[in-house]
Amino acid sequence: ILLSPFLLLWLILLFAMLGSTAEDFFSPSLEMFSVKMGLPPRFAGVTLLALGNGAADVSATMSAIELNPSKGYQMSLGALTGAGMFVGTVVAGGVMGLGGGG
Repeated sequence: ILLSPFLLLWLILLFAMLGSTAEDFFSPSLEMFSVKMGLPPRFAGVTLLALGNGAADVSATMSAIELNPSKGYQMSLGALTGAGMFVGTVVAGGVMGLGGGG
């Protein structure tokens, strides 16, 4: 796939901004949590990074339930189940396909 120079430059800029933001804000807080909980750095990176990644899903689920108590739980469970099935099928299948396995 050929990308225009503008899109390639934009992609490089976005990754640079993402890296600097993670280095300046996420890494120090992750290190502070790991030190306070006495976790080794590798274990803290795996667990706390996953917790930070899933925080948006938990927030959206709680918001859906609070805004519509009668139907919000159905929507939130459907969204979480759909996201889990997507990761389990499409992402895992793509990784296995690209990796030559499966």
